[in-house]
Amino acid sequence: MKTFACFALPLFILLTGCATLTNTLSDDSKEKYDFRETQWGFSQQRVQVAEKDSRLYLKRDDVLVYNIEVAGVPAYLVYTFKNNKLRAAGYITEKPVKNAQNITKMCVDKLGAPTKITKEGMIWDTPKTVIVANAYPSHVSMGTIRYEHVSGGIFANVLHNIKKAKLGSIERWDAVWSYIDKSFYGEQRKGNVHLADLSFYEKVLFGTVKRHEFIKFATRTGYTLPIPHDFLKEGMAEAK
Repeated sequence: MKTFACFALPLFILLTGCATLTNTLSDDSKEKYDFRETQWGFSQQRVQVAEKDSRLYLKRDDVLVYNIEVAGVPAYLVYTFKNNKLRAAGYITEKPVKNAQNITKMCVDKLGAPTKITKEGMIWDTPKTVIVANAYPSHVSMGTIRYEHVSGGIFANVLHNIKKAKLGSIERWDAVWSYIDKSFYGEQRKGNVHLADLSFYEKVLFGTVKRHEFIKFATRTGYTLPIPHDFLKEGMAEAK
């Protein structure tokens, strides 16, 4: 009995000591995470281990994309890599939705007031990471008008009638909430990393690429035309 007690005591100390060490290491790791359970510089393999419970949507040499839900909004969870080293990540909406602003609201609730606001959106500047969040309209309706036919073809007719309409309600939004390695972000802003060197998903995370906004133009004859906002702006400028 004494022999068992002598053996059990060191074993108990060893096990509890290991548990304490494991918890400490776990807590330390959490403090070092830059995004979710990953750090900048992680390989694709390490990120995949961290996201083993997430549903993989796309895998290429420079990107991992997962299906996820953020603040009740269907979204893509994106990780981008250069030379198999993680340098940017974040969430982007799968498609235009009515409640995309829930994502940016969740970001503000979690991080507090942004460091600054730019055309790319709200920006938080932290020691190792630059965080960007933005929501923007993707589908906007226009008031129904009486269609008038003019010469010059379909585009001339569209421009002629659109300039009489007024913008209505925003029907759908897109959102992005991105985390970018601060050193990578700084190099890109200095011009050392050209836009052409960024992958498509990195351009989205940086806010330099957005989904094309469409204007829904309805006529009294029952036709509804989706028109790219860029085309609308150019046409309105020409019509003035």
